[in-house]
Amino acid sequence: MLAMMIPSVYPWVVSFSSLSKAGHVGSIKPTWVLLFILGYVAIWSGFSLTLMFSHLQLDAMLSRVSTSGKDFYSWASPWILISVGLYQLTPIKNACLKHCRSPFHYFLTKWKNGPRGALLMGISHGAFCLGCCWALMLAMFFLGLMNLVWMILFTLIVSVENLLPQGEFFAKFVGIGMTGWGITLILGS
Repeated sequence: MLAMMIPSVYPWVVSFSSLSKAGHVGSIKPTWVLLFILGYVAIWSGFSLTLMFSHLQLDAMLSRVSTSGKDFYSWASPWILISVGLYQLTPIKNACLKHCRSPFHYFLTKWKNGPRGALLMGISHGAFCLGCCWALMLAMFFLGLMNLVWMILFTLIVSVENLLPQGEFFAKFVGIGMTGWGITLILGS
């Protein structure tokens, strides 16, 4: 997941570095940039570990009740797609995406000095980024964890949402598409 989020966090790291070099926020040490990244990584690592352990627990539970995991995932996938698609359309997703698309605004209005400040800003941005993308990452668990095609597709979705001018519109388009796909899977079974 961390590798998939590199395109969306890269502008933030560049903005953090360039603001410090421009003298707008005082001089910072290169380790502060690393602390910003560490804060961001801590949020995503915690989420990834939670999903991984939940996935392992679900697999263990399914094996104990002698239900085929494949049957469960086939049943659950359309509902996950619908849920993720609907989340893409929510005001919470939109607010988090708006934050993720404007690093300079965040740094100019919420700057915190020192190494602790750099870490806290990384954690804060990581939390907004998680709010924006958690549902897409959850969908990946059901669609094919560690499947290179899905990883590339979701990286592209996150990148377009965060980096291109029509990102908010694209997020809604993805939401409608995923919801429609889930409904089609339910109606087809």
